[in-house]
Amino acid sequence: MGLLGVLTIFPPLEVQAPLPARVELEYTFGQRMRFILELESPLPIIEAILYYTLPDAELPQRVRVVPGSQIPSRITYERDLRRDPLPPFVPLTFWWEVQDREGHWWSTERRTVRYLDNRVAWHTVSSGPLHLYWHAGDPGLARAVLELAHQSLDRISRPLGYQASEPIELFWYADRELAQAAFRLAGLEIGGEARPRWRAVILIASADGAGLELLRRLIPHELTHVILDDLSGGQPLPAWLDEGWALLNEGWPDPALLRALQEPRLEGVSLASLCGDFPSDPLRASQAYALSWAVVRYIHDQEGIGGLRRVLEAYAGGVSCENGVRRVLGRSLARLEDEAEAALQPQPLWQSLMERLGPWLLLFLLLSLGPILLPSWREETRIHRAHPRHKAGGFEGWEGR
Repeated sequence: MGLLGVLTIFPPLEVQAPLPARVELEYTFGQRMRFILELESPLPIIEAILYYTLPDAELPQRVRVVPGSQIPSRITYERDLRRDPLPPFVPLTFWWEVQDREGHWWSTERRTVRYLDNRVAWHTVSSGPLHLYWHAGDPGLARAVLELAHQSLDRISRPLGYQASEPIELFWYADRELAQAAFRLAGLEIGGEARPRWRAVILIASADGAGLELLRRLIPHELTHVILDDLSGGQPLPAWLDEGWALLNEGWPDPALLRALQEPRLEGVSLASLCGDFPSDPLRASQAYALSWAVVRYIHDQEGIGGLRRVLEAYAGGVSCENGVRRVLGRSLARLEDEAEAALQPQPLWQSLMERLGPWLLLFLLLSLGPILLPSWREETRIHRAHPRHKAGGFEGWEGR
């Protein structure tokens, strides 16, 4: 076998399928990956082309392979993952096309394989569309995590009328160093994240009670990203909406968020600046998350889940970050930011007491004034009945005219 290089032209369009063959993928994580084509019957092949694609790729990669013999039974292509790495847990879809001696093209069926971190032995447990991969702890703890994920998915999906059309796979690392080492092999850093296009959620938490408490926040956060990506049809969303909604679904906010909101705003942190990526600086990123949560919470408090859904639908339609809130909420990003922050400011004591006790004070006044107003109302009713202002046939003063 010899590698001639990546093709720059498409193969002929007349392709006969399927080619009777076995298509396999073998790899050593972070080291090498081998694509294998084994023919079930002899076929004189003069050329073979491997296609493989990642979820975010517009076009598949195409590699031409020259068989080592005229009638090969096995054709392989090897990718060096040390020189050309792949991100962990990405799904690869691949297939082969071969040309026989008579010029006919044959194609295999497509196959999708997820690139797992196989340095560890993964166990799996499933419920509905959710599949949990875990490598540490006991099965009971894994089932508890899966049930937590199932409840989170139901709680977030029900108000939105959402149902997962494809499985969502959760990969739970109990060792932070193990997880970070896996992503560093691909030149990436991770602290737990969702890859919606991959239908993958990566979780990092210890396999004990403390880890379970952490997962109570992480799981709904990351599932929110997957759900919003599905509902938007893959249309990029403003970062403040995506992250703020995920933080809102965690439940009561992390105290660190509230502290970040109380700190003087750093330069470059505004709602308009969070239409794209979040700042990389940790201090600015902390304020960016806090501001996003405050704005999404404000929209939810004012407009309900329906309001948030309408904002999402506007962005799914491709409108700009500014025009999305103008169209749905009738205000600019700057005004929305100001209102959201003002809503978080402490209220005067009298105003807070009136909001909480207002209905009870009104009831008290009605009960207190009732004995005073009721006799007067009865006396007025008695007089009205004794001296009616109207009679049948017209007003009293016009009678007989």
